[in-house]
Amino acid sequence: MDQENTRHPAEKQFRSLANAAFEAIEEMIVTLRLVPGAMLSEADIAAELSMGRTPVREALARLAWIGFVEVHPQRGVQVSNADIIRQLELLKVRLPLETSIARHAAERATPTDLEELRSLAREMTEAAAERNRDRYFRTKGTLHEVEVRAAYNHVLTQTMRSLHAQSRRFWFYEQPESFAEAAERHGAVVNQSTDRNAEAAAAAVKDLFAFLQLQTKRTLDRRPTT
Repeated sequence: MDQENTRHPAEKQFRSLANAAFEAIEEMIVTLRLVPGAMLSEADIAAELSMGRTPVREALARLAWIGFVEVHPQRGVQVSNADIIRQLELLKVRLPLETSIARHAAERATPTDLEELRSLAREMTEAAAERNRDRYFRTKGTLHEVEVRAAYNHVLTQTMRSLHAQSRRFWFYEQPESFAEAAERHGAVVNQSTDRNAEAAAAAVKDLFAFLQLQTKRTLDRRPTT
């Protein structure tokens, strides 16, 4: 039986609030509404989100686990610095998993999944052409979610949820001039998956990640030296 269906209604409500708090605070950190180094107040965040402090505390604990915030005894919770080296490490971990996702999606995706993937790839290309940062990143996030869902592998779904959350923070380093090429490479993965060509989809993922690693290293090179 699904664990979610066996939970008490009060527990389900708490989990829902904690998830909502996590998503809201994560969004504020990713979009730099909460900048690196900022100290966070449970009370202030709870008031802004119109919820109690308990789900906010749970959300902050989850954010600490993925490295978005740091908990300092006696000082409180602080937004952590974005670490480009960590992104390179994440890309290395994600590559074999994303390759597996592409293969599974090519083999297991339903016709509805395939149509949604095509639609999102088109929208990402349009957003890239417009250099519409908000639309581009929103579509990119949804595309990742649908790709993982279309693989129909529960373990991969749970694992990638955390890895994508960690990687998402670094998307905002991506410059608009790279949007079109990134969208083209994401589109290649989608095209091969929707053509049911598992090996070609896996190869397209490797090509995409070579591009992402290069872009991340360029970002590292652009950082000011001290």
